[in-house]
Amino acid sequence: MSVGPPFSRSGPGGIMDFETFLTVLCEYIWYIAFVFLVGFGLWYTLRFRGLQLRSLRTMVDRTFSRNRDGEALSSFETFCISMGSRIGVGNIAGIAVAIMAGGPGAVFWMWVFAIIGSMTAFMESTMAQLFKERKSDGTFFGSPAYCAEKGLGSRKLGVLLASLTLIMFTVGFAGVDVACVTSAIMGEVSFEGDSLIIPLILSVLTFVVIIGGMGMVAKASSAIVPLMAFGWIVTAVVLLSFNLDGIAGAFGMIFEYAFTVPAAIGGGIGTVVLTGLRRGVFSNEAGLGTVSNVSGSATVKHPVDQGFVQSFGVLLDTLLFCTLTALVILSYGTFDQIVGLGLDDVQLVQYVAEQTPVGAVGSLLITVFMIVFAYTGSISAYAVSESCLRYVRDDRHLVRMLQLVFPVCMFTVGIGGVSLVFALCDVIMAVVAVVNIYIMIRLRGRIVETYADWRRQRSEGIREPEFDASVLTDCTGVSFWRRGD
Repeated sequence: MSVGPPFSRSGPGGIMDFETFLTVLCEYIWYIAFVFLVGFGLWYTLRFRGLQLRSLRTMVDRTFSRNRDGEALSSFETFCISMGSRIGVGNIAGIAVAIMAGGPGAVFWMWVFAIIGSMTAFMESTMAQLFKERKSDGTFFGSPAYCAEKGLGSRKLGVLLASLTLIMFTVGFAGVDVACVTSAIMGEVSFEGDSLIIPLILSVLTFVVIIGGMGMVAKASSAIVPLMAFGWIVTAVVLLSFNLDGIAGAFGMIFEYAFTVPAAIGGGIGTVVLTGLRRGVFSNEAGLGTVSNVSGSATVKHPVDQGFVQSFGVLLDTLLFCTLTALVILSYGTFDQIVGLGLDDVQLVQYVAEQTPVGAVGSLLITVFMIVFAYTGSISAYAVSESCLRYVRDDRHLVRMLQLVFPVCMFTVGIGGVSLVFALCDVIMAVVAVVNIYIMIRLRGRIVETYADWRRQRSEGIREPEFDASVLTDCTGVSFWRRGD
């Protein structure tokens, strides 16, 4: 490490210093973000008496609604786009990293945050729907940026938030998963080959979809994501079926180490908790405001409908998909045995899969899922990027430029594995999360009134409540619902 100024970018040493600074800054900002995320979600979980657990049937019903309005997207299509982002590389490699860094107990804290975070997702998605607007091409857009401008009257804050999110997804996240997949599958565990092949293929396939705009992204996501999700469930269940005796032990370790720290990782209980919470946030994106960029595009009769959809997505991502991966890993043996393998990331999952009767086929399947997850994550990232761009300036020429630039950034970061970009994105993500929660705190009254209206209509026997902004004490900025479109 260079002994020069911490902000210096001149030469490799300078870049390392700046990257180290970002890493340290990220840790402190995420402490603040976690206070906001957990505090907000927990408060409204208590206030709404565990709404996210009491309303599972309603969530499922609203999620699989395919209502359309012209060029607008259905709830199911936006659900698939958002799940394409949630069910990503992190659901395989990220779970292994969480277990190795925080121990099996980190999985327990992921569950806790998923339950709390699903409430936050309900609130932010309802808010995005409340302040959405229809564009000239008939599509809807809503996000924290729209809420900042229309709800708080701050266009500057909206532009800042949209710009940061646009940079984060286009320059960073577009290639992060690709870089992780490329690094993982070019080693001895999978196969040797040209490191340009995977990034090139994924970038080209992504371009083929996103050039068709949000409509094509929705169609691709609604076709691929359900198959991808079902395929991973089946694969994980098959792998677990070869080691049924280890499942009880896996659950035992999760609960045993939720409040104690394994000797193999050291540190304090805070390490276990923060690892679980952070990995949970990165996986289900609850409270970050990213998924609400997609939520605002859905056709629904009531803003709360989309809140239920995204709340369900958080629970499904963590409590099902992440848990299955964790069980596959932990059913292998004791935690000391797992640590003794000396593996981390996706290599750990691949090795465990290879030890089952399916052998090398198991490792190959993990590789295939990593590639598919990276692909669906990329087209979902584009959906968020377009939403942000069209907020800043709704210009079809700029949208077309984004469709060209996005896969280029995806390929560049994918082959470079630029750790500096990753560190910068982590910092931006924490800032965006804090701002998103701040906006929800400011607009909480209108979100609560919107839910109260939905609940009142349901209590009156109305199966599918319809929203009219006149029920709000303050209709400022609620343009679409006031028109009764």
